[in-house]
Amino acid sequence: MSSVTSQQFLKAIVARRSIYSLTPELPDGVSIDDVQSVVQAIIKHTPTSHNSQGNRAIILIGEAHRKMWSSVVDAIEGDTGKKRPTSIRDEAYGSIVFFIDDKTVEQLKNNSPVWASVFPSLADQSSGAAQMSAWTALELLGLGGHLQHYNGYINAALPEGTVPEGWEVKAQLVFGAPTAPPREKTFIENPVKVLK
Repeated sequence: MSSVTSQQFLKAIVARRSIYSLTPELPDGVSIDDVQSVVQAIIKHTPTSHNSQGNRAIILIGEAHRKMWSSVVDAIEGDTGKKRPTSIRDEAYGSIVFFIDDKTVEQLKNNSPVWASVFPSLADQSSGAAQMSAWTALELLGLGGHLQHYNGYINAALPEGTVPEGWEVKAQLVFGAPTAPPREKTFIENPVKVLK
């Protein structure tokens, strides 16, 4: 590859990994305003079907973060399932909750009925793109993080009046200052072929 920029981008993709060993701090020189600015830009610029712009996000830190995850812990039956949300509550600095505004999907369905069945899937793909972009950007800020999907629990745990009706929870990107490197990762043989 000849482009330094492409190499830097790929290096960030490789470095972006699930890091579960976190502390509820931000790295030196990073503020919550930096995190918010990054997430705002990603929500704005992530492509969406027909430019519908249905991606949404909120960031919870401090007491709001702890209360949300305490509610998740309390809602899960059995001790085994409580381990991860408990560590998130106690060890992470904050959570970015990603949503899709279902009103945008419904509007697309109404405007283009012939494609109505594919719009929910396209919205999910766009949300996934925003999640991966945010995760990679936080890695570049020096934050560790991991993506979670306690969607129903999170929806029930969000403070009343925080989220407009029709916002569907899609994922939670938990972040904080990393205290250990990511676990070792192995890879399968999965070559990309070029057909001519």
